[in-house]
Amino acid sequence: MNILQRWFLKRLRRYAESYVRGHGLLHTVKIHAPLVWEPTAERVVVLAPHMDDEVIGCGGTLYRHIQSGTEVTVVYLSDGRYGSKHQHTLAAAARRQHQADLVEIRKQEARLAMSTLGIQHGVFLDAEEGTLATSETLCQDVRRILHTIRPDMVYLPFFLEAHPDHHATSQVLLAAMQGSTLQFDCYAYEVWTPLFPNVLVDIQAAIEVKRQALQQYRSQISDHDYLHTILGLNAYRSILLLDARDAFVEAFFAASLQDYRDLYRTYVEALPHEHG
Repeated sequence: MNILQRWFLKRLRRYAESYVRGHGLLHTVKIHAPLVWEPTAERVVVLAPHMDDEVIGCGGTLYRHIQSGTEVTVVYLSDGRYGSKHQHTLAAAARRQHQADLVEIRKQEARLAMSTLGIQHGVFLDAEEGTLATSETLCQDVRRILHTIRPDMVYLPFFLEAHPDHHATSQVLLAAMQGSTLQFDCYAYEVWTPLFPNVLVDIQAAIEVKRQALQQYRSQISDHDYLHTILGLNAYRSILLLDARDAFVEAFFAASLQDYRDLYRTYVEALPHEHG
């Protein structure tokens, strides 16, 4: 990202602060239009709390990166063991076996999705789903990976995401980078919760590849119609492009690691605190 683009994003950060303080979730700002950005050949790491978040949140953008010669590594934080709505109907032993089988199914689906997008590297950290905020080893593993790869950009779910594992991913990243001199840009993506975007990526040329990658997650889309909802969100985001017709866009909140940390602190400080 060039100097002018960085200045523009820094300016947009001011408008994000009031949004974060207000705990806004669905917000479109046309006066301060987001930057339309072209992915380039940079070192990219994606933090995916679950297997499929990488495709849902930024699959089209990752494909465009790869077409530019980018090395992409996806780090899957959780093992996906609870990702089936039918588990509660099973007896304890059958449920444990079902969870073990599901972990392997999800990993195979993730490998197929990565292959579809052309992603070169995937790392499975196997934290128990639902425990990302309390895992003792996850921060250390993420820190080790980031210091090994030394990325230019890290994609992760925005911290206002409603899903607790998605929100916890920002906690994991910021804790992992505590005291580190490593610098990179954070590109926060949306899955369950639309965000305040300051960067847009036109993925019209990549939408069919994204659709194919999502279809690899058969165990996921059998429970949830992600093809309809996520591609619908990408179509909605194209309203921010001038004169767009039949377009698809992925939207991000981009900031330097330090600015992202500062905004996260702004959010935490704005939360109501219980008094004993």
